[in-house]
Amino acid sequence: MIQDRAQYYFIDENKTCSETLISAANDAYGFGISEEDLALFSGFGGGLASGSVCGALAGATAALSRLYGSREKTEFRGIVSDFVKIFQDNFGSINCGDLEPIYKKPDTRCLDLVKKTAELLDAYINKLEGKTPEAEPCGCTVSPEDIKRVKGLGFLNHKGTNKFNGRIITRNGKISAEEAAVIAEASKLYGDGKMMFTTRLTVEVSGIDYENIDAFIAHIGKVGLVTGGTGSLVRPVVSCKGTTCQYGLYDTYAVSEKIHERFYLGYHDVPLPHKFKIACGGCPNNCVKPSLNDLGIVGARIPSFDADKCKGCKKCQIEAACPIKIAKVEDGKLSINPEACNNCGRCIGKCPFGALEDGEYGFRVFIGGRWGKKSSHGQMLRHFVKDENELFEIIDKAILFFRSEGISGERFADTIARVGFEYAEEKILGNELLEKKQEILGMKVKGGASC
Repeated sequence: MIQDRAQYYFIDENKTCSETLISAANDAYGFGISEEDLALFSGFGGGLASGSVCGALAGATAALSRLYGSREKTEFRGIVSDFVKIFQDNFGSINCGDLEPIYKKPDTRCLDLVKKTAELLDAYINKLEGKTPEAEPCGCTVSPEDIKRVKGLGFLNHKGTNKFNGRIITRNGKISAEEAAVIAEASKLYGDGKMMFTTRLTVEVSGIDYENIDAFIAHIGKVGLVTGGTGSLVRPVVSCKGTTCQYGLYDTYAVSEKIHERFYLGYHDVPLPHKFKIACGGCPNNCVKPSLNDLGIVGARIPSFDADKCKGCKKCQIEAACPIKIAKVEDGKLSINPEACNNCGRCIGKCPFGALEDGEYGFRVFIGGRWGKKSSHGQMLRHFVKDENELFEIIDKAILFFRSEGISGERFADTIARVGFEYAEEKILGNELLEKKQEILGMKVKGGASC
């Protein structure tokens, strides 16, 4: 029921009257509206901040639009019109300027009006659906506070029920046979017997009843497994199989596990403005889409070309081996455009005369990628990273930069777009952020991630 959730959002979460009504309806009817998109309704509070149409009525109308907006236009207009009349009959006006002097209190603001509006909306929806709350109550009896609490532990609510998905952290998708057996046991004992891998390579067990969450955590904890992977934090790291892949240019398993230890676990109690995703790709094939993460790492090998050994062969083996066709024999000599080369290293060792026998291994780092309702391709830092320690310092500085420069609710891509890539790059490649690390970690930051 919408009225069951109204006080929580209005008082505990300090939302506006309009945000409260649509947030409560979002919970009650499983609209699936994200926290970011719920902010679209904030401007309706205070009667459009001008004492005009009451924000509670605006939020209730938004809920009706979500439920019935697809109906024939005349029918839907009648639904909205009837509810506006119900609101006016109960409160005497639909305008905030008239209602605020009556209902606004110093400690609870317009709570009574908001709760009554929620009650009216529940009754009206039940009437439209031909039911009463007693005949078909909301299936979820877990309070919004507890849903939010266990989400922080890695348990995501099945809308309209008391069931949850439990998200188990892996080492970048790797689990042992013993761990797999325990997860399977826990799934049968406390869930619905189903498991699935997420895009972040965690394992989710579905159908866990709220009352069984603690028992589930204890069961998987027998082999050292934990749940999590939600919130405005560094998220579980993902990596490709570069360690064993024929094209891999570094040990992706080892590097990603070090990143997991140092930044997922090490920063687990450090809130950020939003979630922060890291991906390790072994080569420019980009199988795990590093440039679509907040920070992406791509293995690289810069070819070392010895022009003196080049014979200018009519059929150049290096030219033939280049997968992106930027190595070309011109005027009797091989030419490789360093700006166009993606440093995949596939050409190295292909020249029978030894013109290209070696290459410098390292990493390319991309910042500001994202994928979802809004997508952004990360931009590559100009600096070629030559060793792991330097790579870890850059990751550290990128997180510190996001924490110090980001605004609650915005992704790293948004922060970079707002302050400018050149400024972000300068800071991340400099030393100031590490020098101010303790000061930045001491800052109060409110996260804005909704999942």
